[in-house]
Amino acid sequence: MKRATKHRQAGETRRTELIVATLKSLRKHGYLNSTINTIADESGLSRGLINHYFDNKDDLLIVAHKYYLQNVDDFFRHVVISTKSGHFGKLLHSVFVPFLRDTGYQRMLIHYMSAAFILPQVLDMHRTIWGRYRANIQRRIAAAARERGLEMDTRLAAITLTQLADGLWLGWVMEESYSQEDCRRILRQWLCDQFREDPEKYPLIPDFDLVNFETDAPLPDPA
Repeated sequence: MKRATKHRQAGETRRTELIVATLKSLRKHGYLNSTINTIADESGLSRGLINHYFDNKDDLLIVAHKYYLQNVDDFFRHVVISTKSGHFGKLLHSVFVPFLRDTGYQRMLIHYMSAAFILPQVLDMHRTIWGRYRANIQRRIAAAARERGLEMDTRLAAITLTQLADGLWLGWVMEESYSQEDCRRILRQWLCDQFREDPEKYPLIPDFDLVNFETDAPLPDPA
C-alpha cells in the first residue's frame, strides 16, 4: 500500500475516533458542557490533534451530528427494505423506526435539538431530514390509501402521524413513564383505525434482524 494511501486512511481513522468521542462526550456531558477537553478525554487523543482535523468545537459537533443522523438513516432504510408486507406494512414499520431500538443516545439528540438555534447548520440538518422523513411517510400513506381505495388528505395525515410519533418519542425519552412498545402500540392503533385494518394482524416487532444492518456510521457502545 502506498504511503499516501496509508496516511489518508490513518487520518480518516483518527477523524472517526474523534467523532465517536464527541458523541460519547455529548451523551455524558450535554452540549454546553462538552468541550475540546472532554472530547480529548473520551478519545484518548490530544487537543492538538483535534485542532488538526477540526476548526473548532462547533465544527466537530456538527460533523458528529451528521454521523449520528447517517446511522439513523441507514437503520430506517434497512427497516423499510426488509419489510415485505406491502405498502401498509412499510408505512407501519417506518413510523415504528424510532421505537425499534435503544441506542443509548436519545438524550444526546435532545441536546442537539436545543442547540439547533445556536448552530444554524444543525437546524438546517433537522429541517432537511425531518422534511424528507415526512415526505416519505406521505408517499407511503398515499400508496396504502390507493391500495385500499380510500380518499385521504395525505399531507395532513402525514403531519399528524409524524407529530404523533415525535411527541411519543420525546415523552418516552424525557419522562421514562412509558415504553417503546407502548409507542408502537399507539401508532399501530392510529394507523389501523385510519386504514380500517385489524391491529392484531400486524406484530409490534418486525420479523427480521434489527441489530445487524449496513451502515458507514456505526454508533459507539454507550457504556
